[in-house]
Amino acid sequence: MYVILLSSKHPVKDKIIGKTENQTSTLSRFTDEFDVTECLGKGAYGCVHAARDKLLKQGFAVKIVRSNDKALREVGTLSKLLHCNIVRYYTCWMEDSRYQGHITAGNSAGSFSSSQSIEDPSAKYLYIQMELCKTKTLKKWINEKNTQSLQDSKRRQESVAIAQQIVCGVEYIHSMGHIHRDLKPENILFGVDEKVKIGDFGMVTKDDDDDDDTALMERSGLRGTSTYMAPEQITGKTYDRKVDIFALGLIYFELLWKLSTGHERGVVWNDARSQKLPEEFSLTFAKENEIIKLMLREKPEDRPEAIKLMAELEKWAQTQNMDQERATV
Repeated sequence: MYVILLSSKHPVKDKIIGKTENQTSTLSRFTDEFDVTECLGKGAYGCVHAARDKLLKQGFAVKIVRSNDKALREVGTLSKLLHCNIVRYYTCWMEDSRYQGHITAGNSAGSFSSSQSIEDPSAKYLYIQMELCKTKTLKKWINEKNTQSLQDSKRRQESVAIAQQIVCGVEYIHSMGHIHRDLKPENILFGVDEKVKIGDFGMVTKDDDDDDDTALMERSGLRGTSTYMAPEQITGKTYDRKVDIFALGLIYFELLWKLSTGHERGVVWNDARSQKLPEEFSLTFAKENEIIKLMLREKPEDRPEAIKLMAELEKWAQTQNMDQERATV
């Protein structure tokens, strides 16, 4: 069990030690305890840095976002999750300033913005310390596979192994009473142990029939990435954990099938969302076609639970392994 540290009070590290007309300089827990080595990602949500703990001599990922209800909800959920297929959370803390890194090779020098004096004097920033994963996302894995020969057998074996791990992580999320709501290849990483890791819980919400009206409203809004959204999400209907199963069906299809770019991709993708998978795909991947179509059913109650999917994928993986062994005899 990890303790969430939300207080920004630090007797030394948060003390203002200098001030000029253009810049406020502060001592920060982040730069005091970590050597920042690399910016891993940056966007409207905030940024993620690779940082090495000076005391532990160990690398971590530190996500820095403006503190608000959404950010605190993400941290609150992550603090309760511990699973080999979910990016591990360690701790978090508040600071008055946001780190502005200017990282160059061999130089981790950075500065702190004085944006609170420009934007909002009361602005606080949440620093979330997490497991450091490889920079290669599942999206990059798919893109690399799409440059290789069409539908090689190795891709098929690797895809079912990846799908199994994602489903395992999702089943755990659901068992803990949550819906991820933003499953997509960009949010799925690979750990240093090579295991698949589900990340980015910024859209997470509760999955509970006994929730109050506010929570039910939360599960009827347009949340997530439209490309991977289930039909009930797009139409604004109240939904449950089965939206994650729909997204998983699309991801599994994308893992296996070499999609072109541009208009053709859009047509194939829209057809897939309606369970109309390419004929060649159905012939080449008959079993996967069957599983994916179940996941992409329009009515959420017709989609399988994650735990059932785990069993189906396990049986299919065993069948593939046996076929492979026979082929090598």
